[in-house]
Amino acid sequence: MKYLLLAVSLFSYLPAVEYDITNSKVTYYGDHYLHKWEGSTTNVNGTVQYDKTRNQYNCTVVIPLSTFSSGNDSRDSNMLIYCKAFDFPSINFESKFIYVNKKSLEIEGVVDFAGKKKELKTTAQLNVLQDNKFSIQGEFEIMLSDFDIKRPSFLFVKIEDSILIKYSIKGVVNE
Repeated sequence: MKYLLLAVSLFSYLPAVEYDITNSKVTYYGDHYLHKWEGSTTNVNGTVQYDKTRNQYNCTVVIPLSTFSSGNDSRDSNMLIYCKAFDFPSINFESKFIYVNKKSLEIEGVVDFAGKKKELKTTAQLNVLQDNKFSIQGEFEIMLSDFDIKRPSFLFVKIEDSILIKYSIKGVVNE
């Protein structure tokens, strides 16, 4: 019995595999009755950890709000103000659960945006999980009102509350 406990304790100290997030992109899509727009960033930081003993993945993602660009400096400056970027400069995501299927991931976690935390569920397409690399793509919607973000107006009409987020996340084993 004590040999079994010794073996279990030795394996429990093996480090988890850790992937660094690199070459990733997040894009948001906004809508007003007069026009649509998008803004994106490639400044996506974070890690994905895989615990072999528990067969469990965890991830954290951090995106500085100031790195999003819509191609319109005025819109980008206003976005920083409305999203409270001076008090909360990053969007943070931390997973609670990641279930891996053959070609997809079911991801549940908490997004911290503009000083508010909300549960998030998304499904991502798994493209590669080999050669010490992975790649996933997916999308989800958020409601600005869920994060107490006041919606800007143009010609007395506010932008839509719903914002579509698309992501392409890539990682490589941290050696």
